[in-house]
Amino acid sequence: MGNNKKNHKPKDKPMKTKEERVVEVIKIKKKLQELGLSGEFEGVALFYTHCVKYVNDNIPWSGKIKLLGLKRILEAILTTRKTTSCFVALKYDETV
Repeated sequence: MGNNKKNHKPKDKPMKTKEERVVEVIKIKKKLQELGLSGEFEGVALFYTHCVKYVNDNIPWSGKIKLLGLKRILEAILTTRKTTSCFVALKYDETV
């Protein structure tokens, strides 16, 4: 009835392929463009650089980027795990 940690083996978590990461980033960029946000905005351009690192180097990223002048904060999670999908949200913030 004890805690048997020595027999515990960590599970290999499946990782996304480059093609899967490309599809997710294209979907995110298309949605941002539909909302009128392009790489011309400083915060969106910064997010796009994180997307390039995510796709090419398989580097996960999560964080918040202030979109100055738009009163929005872009919150994003770019994950390399197959079980979790990427997430992007534009949150209203009066102080930005």
